[in-house]
Amino acid sequence: MEVAERLRRTLANGGVETHLFIPHGGGGGIQADPTAPNLWRLGSTSSAFEHLTFRSLLATLSRGPLVYWGLHQFVRSYRIKTIVLIYPNSCAWLFLLLRHTMNVSLIASLHGNDVTKFESYEAPMRWLIVQVLRTADAIIGCADHLVRKARELCPGRSMNLHLIPNCVDSTYFVPPPPNYVRTKFQPTFIHVSNFAAKKRTEDIVAAFADERIPLDARLVMVGDGPCRDAAIDQARSLGVSQRIEFVGMQSDVRPFLWEADVFVLASDDEGAPLSLLEAMACGLPWVSTAWGPAAILPPGECGLVVPPRSPRLLAAAMAELIKDPERRLDMARRARYRTQTDFREEIYVERHLQLIRSIQPQSAGGRIAQTNPRGRTDYQALANASVNKPQPITHEEVGRTKSDGR
Repeated sequence: MEVAERLRRTLANGGVETHLFIPHGGGGGIQADPTAPNLWRLGSTSSAFEHLTFRSLLATLSRGPLVYWGLHQFVRSYRIKTIVLIYPNSCAWLFLLLRHTMNVSLIASLHGNDVTKFESYEAPMRWLIVQVLRTADAIIGCADHLVRKARELCPGRSMNLHLIPNCVDSTYFVPPPPNYVRTKFQPTFIHVSNFAAKKRTEDIVAAFADERIPLDARLVMVGDGPCRDAAIDQARSLGVSQRIEFVGMQSDVRPFLWEADVFVLASDDEGAPLSLLEAMACGLPWVSTAWGPAAILPPGECGLVVPPRSPRLLAAAMAELIKDPERRLDMARRARYRTQTDFREEIYVERHLQLIRSIQPQSAGGRIAQTNPRGRTDYQALANASVNKPQPITHEEVGRTKSDGR
């Protein structure tokens, strides 16, 4: 929800009245959320699309029309012109109905599991996702592989596809302040995630335990999730638990990034990870699998790319960077520069506005409704339909924009 709310806020700042819907497990139709303006909670329809049984079908048929009618009245009352369906899932059928029955445009915004895990879904859910892709007036993918997957799911069909890479607030995520003094000066790797299985956190622990990693190095693991205990157990079994700090969830990750030298990401499935951009904005080079910036930036410019599920290769890249401070500093400066140019929040918002205007000429002065079906915290941004990979940058270009002393 955090990034979806940021999109709502920044669009509103651009003069577009925007409403954000967060479906939840309870009932009660549409309810205002007191934590932010124009934020709404949408009661569950107990969808049969995720798991089709007689009971789930009956619940959907009984609750669904009431929820739909509430949405219909909301769209008409607030004169909504465009709906951005973030991470289409089981509640998407409600917005498909709105698209067919009202004068609204529908944008589907893809972010990862919504299409990458398509084959693992039950038949009703697969059908629904295809209908969203076929019906949407435009489709956004935060990464090129998601755009390709959308094409794959609708072969032979003309689709209005747009690639809009992720963005980061480079005024909030910044390098250490000039007077900042690190509390620990040993070489430090850092990983930030929700410890989901796809993050491959155990691969990071295994790589850190490799003999090529200096014995005075430490690894900081920020976050919590289903695989955190397994990573802790592995650290113990490999004899490196004294050099790894599992610090749990943090409301502000910047101080941890400021204490680190290299950011590490080993995911085997992603959309476009926001944590990687946040690390770059804080002036950190990275070792990462090919997702987000790591998939589109010139090789070796801001970090090193490694294949997934390869702890030995991950360890080699980690060791290479941690032993080369001059190279790390060059990468750090270029990483910061990229976030201030190619991945700026303003570009991300403007490209959304351009797309909205292109499919609904009057929508720029109208209103937008977003729905974030899972209340996810990893909503990601993007560039235009014909976005090119960023071109290599020179040391002179970095120098002209570097004002942080890094």
